[in-house]
Amino acid sequence: MFNISRFWNKTNLLNLTLIPTSYIYYFIYLIYRILKKEKKVSIPVICIGNLSLGGAGKTPVTIKLRQMISKKFKNTFVLTRGYGGRLKGPKIVSKNSKYIDVGDESLIHYLHGNTCVSKNKISGAELCVSNKAEIILMDDGLQSIDIKKNLRIIIIDGEYELGNNLLFPAGPLRQSVHSTYHNTDIAVIIGDFRKEFIKSLRYKNIFFATKKIKIKCKNQNLYAFSGLGNNLNFYNSLKKKCNYKIVKFKEFKDHHSYNDSEIEEMIAEANKFGLQLVCTEKDYIKINKKFKGKIYPVKMEIEFLDEKEIYKKILQILAN
Repeated sequence: MFNISRFWNKTNLLNLTLIPTSYIYYFIYLIYRILKKEKKVSIPVICIGNLSLGGAGKTPVTIKLRQMISKKFKNTFVLTRGYGGRLKGPKIVSKNSKYIDVGDESLIHYLHGNTCVSKNKISGAELCVSNKAEIILMDDGLQSIDIKKNLRIIIIDGEYELGNNLLFPAGPLRQSVHSTYHNTDIAVIIGDFRKEFIKSLRYKNIFFATKKIKIKCKNQNLYAFSGLGNNLNFYNSLKKKCNYKIVKFKEFKDHHSYNDSEIEEMIAEANKFGLQLVCTEKDYIKINKKFKGKIYPVKMEIEFLDEKEIYKKILQILAN
């Protein structure tokens, strides 16, 4: 299986041939930014997003931030476009919502509180406000011009860094690093990092976080699988943060929709070699209920190294 994250992690001849296309892509993006205007809503909006394509950890960071700011804002809403879901919205996610309609990430957020799905972020924000939201957390959307953001947070994977530092499609960057310095309020670096990389960044406020892995199963030998933007990220986290042995690892494309035959095949293979099947929470919610007793979800949580300071900074920026 072709791994786009590994392709974007290095500079090779194919990357270089794509650079002219990257400039065209970025030129179109700049025109989009000039022509579009943001609309202000009546409540604060915090946007959490990635500078690069693929999974950097914005969803678990959004979940953690919701927990933190709920001390001050009692009725928090997460607003997401519901990637992979067929509904345009706006729609408030409920216990009866299906991932095929609202997307997998929306169901993860619903487990932690009020969640709204909308392809049109302005309509989604208005629905949140009408449901008496006190603050909105946007999971993704830093590059979109729709709602005015009161606080912008960029998430960076400390190990993956920014890949080969090239713009899409030659590299993973959605926009140039330098273009984000003036309008990014906070940068969060997750996991291990090189000091030289941190020194190269010019963000005003940089905070650090670690991943905490939670898994409950007796069998120490694992067969792990995932369908993420960066499957290698999940594999490395699982390998470093738990005492289990990953005997086999299977990758699927991001937001993959699992069919029964795929799951049955993996269960049969796991049973044959005496392994325990595990996957991410995002994958787990898309699996037929009849298989769930045979698969364990791996919960990934974010812990800030200085939670009090980042919480203080968030409130300070929102107040201004």
